[in-house]
Amino acid sequence: MKLSKKLIAAFSVAAMLVTAMSVTGCKKEDDDDNAIDGNVINYTNTSGEIYRAYISTSLKHFGELVKITFNNQTASSHDGVMGFIWDYKESKSVEGSAAKKNNTSDTYNFFVIGFNGLGNPDEDNTNHDKPRFYISKYFNVPKGKLKAENFGAGKNIVETHAEGIATSEPREKVVQKWTLLNDVAIASDKTLTFWVDIYPVYSNSPYGVNIGNHRDAAPGTFVVDIYGEDPTTTATTRKLLNSVTIDTSVTGYTAKPEQAYLAKYANVQPGKTLSGNWKFMKDYAEDEVVEE
Repeated sequence: MKLSKKLIAAFSVAAMLVTAMSVTGCKKEDDDDNAIDGNVINYTNTSGEIYRAYISTSLKHFGELVKITFNNQTASSHDGVMGFIWDYKESKSVEGSAAKKNNTSDTYNFFVIGFNGLGNPDEDNTNHDKPRFYISKYFNVPKGKLKAENFGAGKNIVETHAEGIATSEPREKVVQKWTLLNDVAIASDKTLTFWVDIYPVYSNSPYGVNIGNHRDAAPGTFVVDIYGEDPTTTATTRKLLNSVTIDTSVTGYTAKPEQAYLAKYANVQPGKTLSGNWKFMKDYAEDEVVEE
């Protein structure tokens, strides 16, 4: 997130404001949401349907170490999902489309990881006494579907990046189905916290707390590490709950990836209040390069 010396000299006040706002959750102009305020959600859903929310940041990154905290948790909270979106960018991939020819798009591709607290039912309506998470990649999601059920993809599943960009319709690639997270519990203050480290693998990549264990992965891979404790503390206290490696057939990259937007995502169950926050802990973004 650092800015070049020339930009700081020319726009010091504006540049520092933009940087500070991006860390705290500055949103893009096309975002429209009342539930997420900066890095905080405290929203009561009075409707009879699930309420979905997202807010994107204003600067581009390779990934992020983000801390996600649920408040007011009990064994049967069932209040909603908090998640994080990365590699969020306009889709220009459909060959022959007007969007590709004009280098513009009204649709987006992105990855999302979602967490739910205790008591949230699965597809078979079975409640769980442990939190869970999932990871999916979405393709060709129109702006108007960013708050729709399953981002408008329905049950239209693909298996690879190539299949996802071969259509103009929304599609989902399930990277990791809903999976229980063991060895994590509600704290005494009724919070439930996860540290999620999302980073790319490529030659000499400096990103990722645990990048040393993934150097042999193919360039263009993404790694998602989920911790039950702050992984920036000493290695002996790191509490790795799960690790997912997303291969190049899904990322669509074969080398160093593009920097793309990040976003915060949540959904709130009907009649419930979802309270929590996101904290950006490590910004995986390159310095801007300006010729002297």
